[in-house]
Amino acid sequence: MGEDPEMATTVGEFIKRDHDDFRLMFERLMESTVDEKALRGDVYPFLKERIHAHHVAEEATIFPQMEKNDALRPATLVLIEEHRGMDMLARDLAGTSTDSRLWRPRVFPFYDVISRHWEREETDVFLHAPLHLSPETLDEAAGTFEQVLEQQWTNNGLHGGMPPAMRRR
Repeated sequence: MGEDPEMATTVGEFIKRDHDDFRLMFERLMESTVDEKALRGDVYPFLKERIHAHHVAEEATIFPQMEKNDALRPATLVLIEEHRGMDMLARDLAGTSTDSRLWRPRVFPFYDVISRHWEREETDVFLHAPLHLSPETLDEAAGTFEQVLEQQWTNNGLHGGMPPAMRRR
């Protein structure tokens, strides 16, 4: 009677898997040079849209459940507001020419904010959510998170994993 490995994946694991993909893309972008304008032009829009889809999925699934809980509500509201701040940084970077001398320096503050956000989710929030939410609620959030994320990917021509430019490395 083996358990289905897909069913065993928690919402936190789904979210962390995305974070790990994002870290790899950010790492490559932070290493990029002005001469790698094409790489920046391929990887960054993909990363930006993947992050947006991820935030939509979080805000549609696990965050509403967390917000209902008095112990989790303050941290959840901070996470939601951080999404708003990241959207502003993402738009600013998207509006900067990939061959601008400012492009790479603008990646760093975005990464600083988002990496702190991931740390807060992975260590502060999702480790404590099982103490405050039922296993059924967490299981439902995991399944719904994956469905919402895949729908976002379909709607925006995205997929999991890396963009083609990252695979040519």
